[in-house]
Amino acid sequence: MLLGADFVAYPHQDADISEAPLAGLSSISDLPDPQLLCEAPLIREWLREIALLRRTQSGAVIPPFFWDTSGRATIHGCITTALKLFGQDILLLVHDDPEFLASFYKWYGDVCVVLIETFARAAEITIRSLHIGECSATMLGPREYRETLIPQMESLAARIAPLRLHHCGDCTYLLQEIALINGLRALDTGSGTSVSEIRRTLGLQFPLDLMPPVELLVAAPQAARVESWVSTVLDENRDGPLCLNYHLEPGYDPRSHLLLHDALYGRGIVRPARI
Repeated sequence: MLLGADFVAYPHQDADISEAPLAGLSSISDLPDPQLLCEAPLIREWLREIALLRRTQSGAVIPPFFWDTSGRATIHGCITTALKLFGQDILLLVHDDPEFLASFYKWYGDVCVVLIETFARAAEITIRSLHIGECSATMLGPREYRETLIPQMESLAARIAPLRLHHCGDCTYLLQEIALINGLRALDTGSGTSVSEIRRTLGLQFPLDLMPPVELLVAAPQAARVESWVSTVLDENRDGPLCLNYHLEPGYDPRSHLLLHDALYGRGIVRPARI
């Protein structure tokens, strides 16, 4: 919204911003100085609200860029953000004008550092890790990933905190590149990514978060398919640190979550309990 996008509250999905507010931008120098963004009215208002909450409320204040009080900052990755701000034509610049993309990535990294540190100070949160949601990275090939994204991710890890990296969908073909990332401490990936290949490439003790296939979460889930998926994942994981992440969204069938729990109960991995 600092760049001219509108906030859009959708009735049946997560809120978002309007598409491609930077479409047509020809020079990164036309973007605002990252150091001056903290003076923008929106940021100043949020900082005032944080200060007010800390004075008047007894609980912890969770500021923008943070999910909870654990100290894990959260951003979208460079190519994912570029797609949102510029539109899908930005993918052509991976080959046609890589210097423009590199300049944007540097600007975006500077913005992330400034805003994350500003909000962490305001809420007195110690930054312990950085979650990068690089949802669109699987639209790139291994060479483009290695040459354009890894340097930016390593820079963010060095400047902010060690990384928890998220990719949507199957990123098996990128695992050799992912293993090169200095500062990477955990991988959060979509279903379809080979767990056995993750363990072979990243090691048996590398923390892994995995999302079940969407096909198992939508209407009319089948117990046999859920059981088969859980069994395959656990066998391929070979007792490495693993977290299965699933949540409700529009179109998901709550019964699928119960079946996932039943499969884990049957193996004694989790026990029924109340929160």
